[in-house]
Amino acid sequence: MIEPPPPADLAALGHAIAKARQAANLTLDGLAERSGLSRRMLVEVEQGRKNCSIGVLHAIAHAVNVPLGDLAQAACTDSRTN
Repeated sequence: MIEPPPPADLAALGHAIAKARQAANLTLDGLAERSGLSRRMLVEVEQGRKNCSIGVLHAIAHAVNVPLGDLAQAACTDSRTN
């Protein structure tokens, strides 16, 4: 039987994005400008309240100069992929 994947850890993803944003010395407004995303979207994602698309995650990763996979890995709670 195939098991479904575990749920994404949105809080951990949000924390990783906030940490990457701060390391890039960006405010939420700065990240919004660089990524082309709304500040509201970024707040929701950083607070773990919104499950973002791969396109949104790609825009964030590019804006903070962090590999997409590094950010995406934070959402994986499955010990087989950590």
